[in-house]
Amino acid sequence: MSEFTETIIVGGGQAGLAISYCLKQEGREHLVPRASACHCQCLAQSALGFIHTGDSELPSADARSRIRRNDPYGFMSLREVVKYFDDYDQRYRLPVRCGVEVQGVEKRESVFQARTTDRDYEAKNVVIATGLYQSPKIPAFAAGIPADILQLHSMQYRNPSVLPHGAVLVIGTGQSGAQIARNFISRKEGLSLDRQRRPRAPSISRKGHQ
Repeated sequence: MSEFTETIIVGGGQAGLAISYCLKQEGREHLVPRASACHCQCLAQSALGFIHTGDSELPSADARSRIRRNDPYGFMSLREVVKYFDDYDQRYRLPVRCGVEVQGVEKRESVFQARTTDRDYEAKNVVIATGLYQSPKIPAFAAGIPADILQLHSMQYRNPSVLPHGAVLVIGTGQSGAQIARNFISRKEGLSLDRQRRPRAPSISRKGHQ
């Protein structure tokens, strides 16, 4: 038998938690299935975990003050990101169901039915908050690169030890590309960065330099 709730939020990351907080403040019944057992397991799939404090705020003055108090222009490490999200859903007792993966959603008459690894759910509303970066996006030209050249997507990268010795080309200087480049500099081998052409907002380091 299906379990009924007013709203199901698919995705328990930053967007999902923010929506859950707002719904709870309004007394609206909802659930947040999250495939990973915890944020630590989810974020540990990548070695990259630096997030600018200005991009990581969640609703509530308390959360904003805690994250900005000591270093308003700095970055959070992977450990700090995990703790921030886990503390947030525990502090506000959000209805997150860990280890429950949503496998499909379809409309049936006046309700939505969500199939999960736990059970089926019915809801009046469904919010998709899974984000844009859950699956690697590999450009077509990658298929033409010789097989003896190792190719890794940023989701597969862990640390410099996974790369063979020699020069490295990092394509993209967004958050992931810049972090990989910084992580790799310690090996003191050839490193090239392929810059993206779209403009980026400047960030400020912990020492206040642009």
